[in-house]
Amino acid sequence: MIPCHVASHWVLLVGNLKGKYWDFYDSLPNPMHRSSLRENIRFLHEDRAEVLPGDISDWPIHTVEGLPTQDNGNDCGIFVMKYMEASLGKDRVDWTRHTSWAKEMPRIRAEIVATLLQTFQTSLLTENGFCV
Repeated sequence: MIPCHVASHWVLLVGNLKGKYWDFYDSLPNPMHRSSLRENIRFLHEDRAEVLPGDISDWPIHTVEGLPTQDNGNDCGIFVMKYMEASLGKDRVDWTRHTSWAKEMPRIRAEIVATLLQTFQTSLLTENGFCV
């Protein structure tokens, strides 16, 4: 998974190692957002060639259709995080079940804050010798 910042917007590339292709996730679809994807892939390939399965830079890029989309110019990073979370499952994602993300953004942001605070608290307690 590669979160990419393109033209002041966050998008996501997910490599499929078996199929040898990239899935492209964009919460604010715009052809311009594809402009530097190959550059990002080439950078990853050059930086991590020793652990990658051959040349990943020429794999085709498929745009994932039917994704939940944002309704403002601020939520792209949160959408990338949610795409990553949903894509980590073993089953194919039914994106029609996630169409309300834009409306649920305050709740989603609060969940992220709660998770970060809980993780920080657990880490802090563990570092100081407390059992959690």
